[in-house]
Amino acid sequence: MDTPVLISHKTAWLVHHAPQGLVQAVAQHDYQIGARGLSTQQRIARIRQALTDCGIPPDMFKTIDISVVFAFERIRTNGVTCHVLGQSLPYGHIDELTPGIFITDEAFTFVLAAEWMDRIEYLEYGYEVCGDYRMGLNPSDPYTEQPATTSKDEIVELLDQYPGKPGATRARLALRHVYDHSASPMETASAIALSLPTSEGGVGIRGIEFNRPLEIPQRLWHCTKAQTLKIDALITYKRRELGIEYKGGFHDAVERKGADAEREAVLAQMGYRIVTLTSAQFSNQLAFHRAMNSIREELGMPRCTDADYQRKQNELRKALIRNWKGTKDIETPSE
Repeated sequence: MDTPVLISHKTAWLVHHAPQGLVQAVAQHDYQIGARGLSTQQRIARIRQALTDCGIPPDMFKTIDISVVFAFERIRTNGVTCHVLGQSLPYGHIDELTPGIFITDEAFTFVLAAEWMDRIEYLEYGYEVCGDYRMGLNPSDPYTEQPATTSKDEIVELLDQYPGKPGATRARLALRHVYDHSASPMETASAIALSLPTSEGGVGIRGIEFNRPLEIPQRLWHCTKAQTLKIDALITYKRRELGIEYKGGFHDAVERKGADAEREAVLAQMGYRIVTLTSAQFSNQLAFHRAMNSIREELGMPRCTDADYQRKQNELRKALIRNWKGTKDIETPSE
C-alpha cells in the first residue's frame, strides 16, 4: 500500500460531518502510516484509528473509501473500498487530514457523493455544503450554524476544469436545483420542493435567492430597530417576486414571534408579498399540498391538481422530512 493515502467518497463525508474540534486535533498528530516495515493491514489500522479519533463511530466506516489515480494502483484488501479517479486530479480540492492522510475537500466530496447518495439526499447535501449550516453524523443530531464550505459556482468550476470525474454528470444535473446560502434544513427542504419539476412532485420554480439583505427605507426606520433585514427566500417566476418566510419550532418563543411579526410588517410595507411556511405544513400531506398551491396562486402559475402529481408531491414531502428528527427548527412529522 503506497502512501500518502487519499480518503474520499462516504468516508470523506463522515470526516466533514465529524466534530470539527476533534478533526483539528487529529491534524496535529502523526499516525506514522508511511513508516517502513508496516503491512497494508497495519497501515489501514492506523488510518482507522485516525478516523475514530475524529469522533466517527467505528460502525459507520466498516470499510474505508480510498481513491487512487490509476487502476493499477488499486488497493485490494479487507476493510477498504478503492475508487479510481483517473488523471488530472484536482489537487486544489484535496486537503491534508493528518501527515500521510489526505482527504477530498467538500466541493470534490459533493461531486463524488453522486455515486452513493439517493436523489433527495444528494440535493440536501448540495444545499448544506453551499449553505450556512451543518448537519451532524446522525439524523438525530441537531444541526449547527456555520459558514458555507463551498459554493455552487466553485463546484461548477471544478466540474468545468476536471470533466469526466466520477459523479460529474449527476452533479451537474443536481446543481440545477441547488442555491447558495440556505440557513437551515427547513429552508433546504422548501427550496427543493419549490425547484424540482412537477414530474418529481415539485413546483418547478428555477429562481430562488436565500437570505437576501435588504436596506430598509428611511421612511420605515421608525417601524423597526434595524436598518437592514434579510428575507428568508425570494422566489421569482416570470418577473413576479414572492417572499417566503419560514417558521420552525424555535420561532415559538415570545421574543422571536415579536421580531418575526415586526420584520414581516416592514417587508409588507416595502412592497414584498410574503407567504409563510411552517414545519407543521411539512408534517401533513394535505397541509403541504395547500401550501404549495398557495405559492402557485401568488405567482400566477397554472394549477396542478391531478392525482398522479399529488402522489408524487407526497412522496417528495416524505423524502424531505425523513432526516428531520432532532433538528431544532422542525417538528417531528405526525405521520
